[in-house]
Amino acid sequence: MRRVLASLLAFAASALLLTGCQAELSETGEALTVEQSEMLAQTRFQVASRGEVVLEISALPAADVGHLDLTVTLDPVEHLAWGTMDRGPEGIAVTQNVVFSPDLFATDASGDWQTASFDAAPSPALAVIFSLGADRPENAQLLRQSDARYLGAEDVDGETLSVFRLPSSDGSSTASTRMWLDADGRLRRLDAGGDEKLVVLLTDAEPEPKPEGLDGGVNG
Repeated sequence: MRRVLASLLAFAASALLLTGCQAELSETGEALTVEQSEMLAQTRFQVASRGEVVLEISALPAADVGHLDLTVTLDPVEHLAWGTMDRGPEGIAVTQNVVFSPDLFATDASGDWQTASFDAAPSPALAVIFSLGADRPENAQLLRQSDARYLGAEDVDGETLSVFRLPSSDGSSTASTRMWLDADGRLRRLDAGGDEKLVVLLTDAEPEPKPEGLDGGVNG
C-alpha cells in the first residue's frame, strides 16, 4: 500500500485539531532548497528500507481521558504494528497488548485476542504510522515546487534535527504535519504541529517479535 506525502497531511487535517509550531521554529518557514527536497524525497523510502522499527506514540495531553501512549514495532512493508498501549490519563491508564493493521485492531484481554475493525481503534490518528514508509522515493522536484517548508533546526538529546512542514494536499499552505530528520536524513519524529495532539518517535530500540495466537493475523 503506497501513500504519497500529501496523504499524511490530508489525514492529519481531517482527524486532528492541529496546533501551531513551537516558538523556536519558524511559523512560515522557507522554501526547500534542492538539497533539502532531495533529502525529504528519500525519507519514507528510507523508513521502509530500515525494516522493522520501534515507535513511541503519544496522542492527546497526558491528563486527557483519551490519552494514549504506545510502544510498538512497525513492519512498514507488511503494514503491521504490535506492542503495548497505555490508554487513559497518566497514572491511571490501562495497559494492553495490541496488534493492528490499516484494517483491523486487536487487543489482548486476559490472554485472548479480541479483534475488531480499525474503525473501532482508540484513535484514528494511529493510522498515520502506515504512511511512514514507501516503496520508492518521492519526486524531489515536485516537493520543491510544493508548499512544503523548512522550519529550522532543533537540538534534541544532543542531536540536531532538521524540521520540515509537509506539503498540503491542495497547495493551500494550511499544512501543519512536520517531519524531523537527522543529519543522515533519517526520520526521527513525525508530529501534528506540536506536542499534544500526536507525536510519533522512531527509535533505535530492538524490534519485538510478532505475537502469536492471532488466528491468521490482522491483515484481513
